[in-house]
Amino acid sequence: MYCKPTAGIIPFNLFLLYFFEGYIILIIYPFLFSVETKKYMRPAGRSIMKNVIIIYRNSDNKNAIQFINSDLEEIFGEYISFTNYYLCDAKDGEILKADAFLVLDENSFESAKERVDDFSKIIKLNRSPDSSALQKIARIPPGSSVLVVNDSYETSLSTIYSFYEVGIGHINMTPYDSSLRHTGIYDKFEIAITPAEAHLVPEHIKEVIDIGYRRVSFDTMFKLMKLLDLDISVINRNLFRHIHSVVESNTAFHANYVYGYLKSEMLSHVVNKSKIGMILVDSNYQTVYANDKASVIFQTDDKNDIDIRNYIDPAILNSSDSIDFPIEILDSTYYYDRFPIKLMDEIAGYYITLQDESDISVSNKLIRQKGYFAKHQFKDIIHRSADMEKVINTAKQIALTDYTVLIRGESGTGKELMAQSIHNASYRKNMPFIAINCAALPDNLLESELFGYEPGAFTGAHNKGKVGLFEQANHGSIFLDEIGDISPKLQSRLLRTIQEKQIMRIGSDRVIDVDIRLITATNKDLEKAVADGSFRSDLFFRLNVLPIVVPPLRRRKEDILELLKHFLGAEYKNITPEEKEMLVQYNWPGNVRELENVSVFYKSLSSLPEYIYQHTGREMQSASSFLQDNSIDLQLLQIIHSNTTLSHGIGRSSLLYLLKERNIPVSDGKLRELLSQLQKNGYIDVGKGRYGTRITTKGLEYLQERQIEI
Repeated sequence: MYCKPTAGIIPFNLFLLYFFEGYIILIIYPFLFSVETKKYMRPAGRSIMKNVIIIYRNSDNKNAIQFINSDLEEIFGEYISFTNYYLCDAKDGEILKADAFLVLDENSFESAKERVDDFSKIIKLNRSPDSSALQKIARIPPGSSVLVVNDSYETSLSTIYSFYEVGIGHINMTPYDSSLRHTGIYDKFEIAITPAEAHLVPEHIKEVIDIGYRRVSFDTMFKLMKLLDLDISVINRNLFRHIHSVVESNTAFHANYVYGYLKSEMLSHVVNKSKIGMILVDSNYQTVYANDKASVIFQTDDKNDIDIRNYIDPAILNSSDSIDFPIEILDSTYYYDRFPIKLMDEIAGYYITLQDESDISVSNKLIRQKGYFAKHQFKDIIHRSADMEKVINTAKQIALTDYTVLIRGESGTGKELMAQSIHNASYRKNMPFIAINCAALPDNLLESELFGYEPGAFTGAHNKGKVGLFEQANHGSIFLDEIGDISPKLQSRLLRTIQEKQIMRIGSDRVIDVDIRLITATNKDLEKAVADGSFRSDLFFRLNVLPIVVPPLRRRKEDILELLKHFLGAEYKNITPEEKEMLVQYNWPGNVRELENVSVFYKSLSSLPEYIYQHTGREMQSASSFLQDNSIDLQLLQIIHSNTTLSHGIGRSSLLYLLKERNIPVSDGKLRELLSQLQKNGYIDVGKGRYGTRITTKGLEYLQERQIEI
């Protein structure tokens, strides 16, 4: 219910037709909250008047409140009675009762959640600029830097997002934060856009474009209609007039809006033609909706009679993972998948798909042949820390949407692992996953890899042309690592791809539609890059829709030994308590990747790299003091002396055996450490092969000084 279109002004119901396996919930979802009544038939004649409460934080901006109310009443005045409620006037223990509630922001939702009789009735009220606003903004020269001013930083940012959603991308927009007005960062701006908040615009701004209050968005209207089960036909004329007024200045977007709206009426037909069985259930797994294919699978004419609990094992139903799982239903095999449907933070139900084994195996085979698949899942992310657990839980929720994701974190923290996990937990998981490191390729080569090219597009181009990665990732996900390193030229092309969901090969004038989920990652400070002009602000806002920050290893020390155990396997038992302590104390500038390298070193040489000792201060201890504090060295020297001949010394494996005979169990790594320190002190010579380890004259003298029998 809270998924929005990721491109232009096209409403979500248009995208349902493209991605109905993942977005079908948006249309049918409201029925989850009328399961108990089962009243899907509307009464004849005029609908019963519904009651809706609009929840505001306060009544300070009376003009804006009046504008919003008028906008809603223009559409629903004959069918809905609207009442304003102000949280600042809320009374203790007061419970609001209505058919639906509208809130303007997340903060209001959290406050309202405790004061309404049923929080599933809450709808976020989104707003969009009207046609006159678009006409004003369209006249701003392309590439201009524009300050967007509203009554807070959050609302300024929300205003920018509403511009992006209606296709405004020719200017670079920056949200205004009044707390930074004296810092000088806004001095370079000469143009400002404000929705009826001109009094907040800094005085030095030369041109102020006041676009007036934003209109209530179409998706909010649609959600309200569905929740209240209003008959669309009776308000069609009002809605179309509303759509026209909001997006008139851009006829293409207007056409898409109307087109998508009309096609929503055809959705049930499209869904029922799907080869995939689709079932919506409430939180108790009672069926709310099922398509025709589901009826075929369960061999019933009455979709309401389908009870998946009779066919699917409870352990599978209650699994926390959303991963394809083969199940048997009436002697046929289907791949089961489940996606939670959340209202804010609460699970309201589940969207379940059942795909025939033969259908899914063919597509998976083709994808795997090309190597375009994600290997890792969330369960592969080794961790124990609460910080990492929080990040993973957030990422799991993000995976169920189709928004653009920006993964941030230092090098080596596991950003690609997170990207693969998000893909495999999404409804696109059976489609391609393609990853590319943007920093690893020069600008021209990266462009041809991403967008492809036509035959003869440039010198050296293949005579058959090339299909770009965006095309190859169609219906799947593409992961752009090190996104902060791409050139301004590619930034511009990428922005257009995100906005339009279209690409154009190099040397071609043909536009190609692409359906992809974009996941990006960077270890750079993109805000700083935006500030210094090396990264486009409009692209940053497009990428930073759902940000994830992977913490560095030094901030989650509980994960170090857990990861080490995973990397070393059976050899983990050889790590001494002292070595474990050093590893936990170490700062890990290379993060998980460095820890994995250290594990490889230990597997190969049975010791930790010397720099680990140095960075943890263990190197500060001299060999002499080490020997004085540890009697094991004396026995080790004695064993080496006793087993040294003129022709050869003693090997490390023999030393381990003889130490064990003396009831001195020492790991191979620890023995290496001891031998290294003895050698540094000049007590032994360590040779290769048959030469082995021999005691030196200095070593003999040391034993004599300690009165050890030789």
